[in-house]
Amino acid sequence: MALPFNRTAAAIAAVCLLAGAACVAQEAGPQSIVVTGQRGTSSWIRAESAHVIVLSDAPRQDVGRLVEHLERLDNLLRVYTDDYRAAGAESKLHLVYLNDVRDLDRVGADRPADGIALFRDCADGGQGFLVRTAPLAAIEDDTLAKAPLDEGLSYVSEAYARHFLYRHTDVRGPSAWIEGFANYFAGVRFGATQMAIGRTPPGVGRYFAYLDQGHRHHLDYNDVLGPRPLGNFSGSRAVAAGMEFQARSWILAHYILGAGERRQRLGTFLNAVHKGGDPAAALHDVFGLDAGEASMALWRYRLRAAEVMRVEQPPGPRPEIAFTTMSATSGGFLLADATLKACPTRAQGEGLLRTLTTEAGALPNVDAAQLALSRARVDWGDPAAALPWLGRVARGADAGADVLLLLARANLKLAARMDAGARGPYLDAARASLARARGRDPGSGAVALAQLDLSLLADGAPSRAALDDVLAAWRTARDSAALARAAVLAYCYLVDAPHAEHIRARWRTIPAIRPRPRGPRNSSGAWTAASRSPTSRRRCASSRPAPASANGRWTS
Repeated sequence: MALPFNRTAAAIAAVCLLAGAACVAQEAGPQSIVVTGQRGTSSWIRAESAHVIVLSDAPRQDVGRLVEHLERLDNLLRVYTDDYRAAGAESKLHLVYLNDVRDLDRVGADRPADGIALFRDCADGGQGFLVRTAPLAAIEDDTLAKAPLDEGLSYVSEAYARHFLYRHTDVRGPSAWIEGFANYFAGVRFGATQMAIGRTPPGVGRYFAYLDQGHRHHLDYNDVLGPRPLGNFSGSRAVAAGMEFQARSWILAHYILGAGERRQRLGTFLNAVHKGGDPAAALHDVFGLDAGEASMALWRYRLRAAEVMRVEQPPGPRPEIAFTTMSATSGGFLLADATLKACPTRAQGEGLLRTLTTEAGALPNVDAAQLALSRARVDWGDPAAALPWLGRVARGADAGADVLLLLARANLKLAARMDAGARGPYLDAARASLARARGRDPGSGAVALAQLDLSLLADGAPSRAALDDVLAAWRTARDSAALARAAVLAYCYLVDAPHAEHIRARWRTIPAIRPRPRGPRNSSGAWTAASRSPTSRRRCASSRPAPASANGRWTS
């Protein structure tokens, strides 16, 4: 894989404009509103913008503010990563914004007491589940640098920034940079025409106050930049050290991103680490900071030089958001469908199949109910039972990629159960559905994975086109475990062991969407959660990709 950290003049110029407050926001445009014409409405709505799709039962005003904030944040992140961000087709990030924390138990029954968000990386793509903790208030431009930070929005912003880095770049270390980057953008706030950058996130601020009272610290930057920052801690010491890791990572990111001259050297630092260099040595070589002395230097920087920039927002219209209001009968099935797409356990999946067979089965004319039931049948029951409804909807000219993909998967599952000579009609149906699904969503990793399955079933070995599609999807969705695994084995089929080993060695699962600093961290800086290997440990002699494994990470 080519090294991705070559600077571009455009990115540097854009960042310098931000720092110099030279950008002028254009006049805000109206939001686009779409409402279904059905009698009786549900509390559930769907909000879609350029980069995210949000399902929510929270108040519409809060959903709109959340989506608008994420779109503005996405725009800002693109400026800051323009010199090392991958280009290509992108699928939208799916989020479920819940108004009641108890609904999160329907997604993951093992939710810890303080868990308020969960990210699931499954074959259908990444999906985040967030809980609305408080109403979201608009902020006036002149109070952006001083107004209290909404803690829930800070954690959502941190999660989005971390997800963005994993999804759109090849940055996988050091963990301190990834966490510092995410925390740096956790404090970004947007007003009507201006934005504030560089504010201290609430959790980090509380830890600074704790240390300012004279409490003991546990880490220096040799630890923070090391491969296992918290490897020597356990119990309450691990909790304290984990918080300190966040704080020190934030200071480091603020130091680098808070000044234009240092931002221009960031690519050199990331390239050195990307090539296998020691992060502490790279910090010294690029920024002149010795790891043994960085603690004092960066502490002084925080107290004396760390500034909050209040600047004009990058130019562009107000993000457009298309709202769809759900009918009273369809709204209740949205969370069930999202849960089925979030790689549930067998017990969850089979339980949802039983429930939906009764409840959705009684509503044959409610599309949301039938979609959820069809997904449950394909994944946990009899795929043949899903074909009539999926086939009828897929015949419509406006059939969406989700229905077309699900229809293809049903046919592939049925084909896999048959002798090779009897598979033809099912494979042909899957091939036609996938072609249309790809036209609807060209960047879909799930479509690329299904095309790979089709190629294996049809020919016994993957076609070059299927391998190329997997690699193209991987290049624009680097946070996907299933695509990472398939990309490794695609390179193996192409007799390109160096690229296969590069992904296998460097790929990491995206950390949890972290809402509250309440628990210990593991060595990678992610909140403690089960971690699964992203790729098969078998060598390139493997004859076919291993099945995708579910990967879910709780916040805590």
